[in-house]
Amino acid sequence: MEGLMDPREKMIFALDVDHFEEAQQLVMEFKDHVGMFKVGKQLFTQCGPKIVDYIKLKNSKVFLDLKYHDIP
Repeated sequence: MEGLMDPREKMIFALDVDHFEEAQQLVMEFKDHVGMFKVGKQLFTQCGPKIVDYIKLKNSKVFLDLKYHDIP
């Protein structure tokens, strides 16, 4: 049916881990089941843009959540 969204597109998987290798394993395990991976400041600070590049290489979307200063 035209116009229906794939339910997986509504799922965002938070990569709340400390190390690149852990994130890699989770991306490989869940890439076919979720629409996007969230990379927070903890993982991005540890890995840098390498983790974003890896997720994109696996044909997945990235939500980069780098709140270094939020509402006081």
